[in-house]
Amino acid sequence: MIHSTIALHPASCTSCMLCVRECPDWCITVQAHTEPDPDAPAYSNSRRQATKNVLDQFTIDFGQCMWCGICIDVCPFDALFWSDSPMPAGQGRGELIYGIEALAASLPSARRSDGSVAPQIDEPPSGRRKK
Repeated sequence: MIHSTIALHPASCTSCMLCVRECPDWCITVQAHTEPDPDAPAYSNSRRQATKNVLDQFTIDFGQCMWCGICIDVCPFDALFWSDSPMPAGQGRGELIYGIEALAASLPSARRSDGSVAPQIDEPPSGRRKK
């Protein structure tokens, strides 16, 4: 049976950890750190500076994943979604653990004007949810 790959749009991920908490197989690992958010509005009565989470590591162990799609459904920022590309077969269990780069490489491709194909990492995927 051939499964589609779960793809990640790293720029859309806010490290909210909903996918990690809701995964019934516990196959998702997320690590992040906080840093000051210079784009946040400054309030005169605020004593603390606003912070944001920055994604350091995002891995999915497809050896444990049962492709239920719960992680995709609970993501409020549409950072996870089904890719059209099938998951390639590997030689060992270690090849079933996908990091940020491998998950981002599964993004849908776009044709450039010169005919080459490049992943669309700058823009989040569209059309998955109907609102």
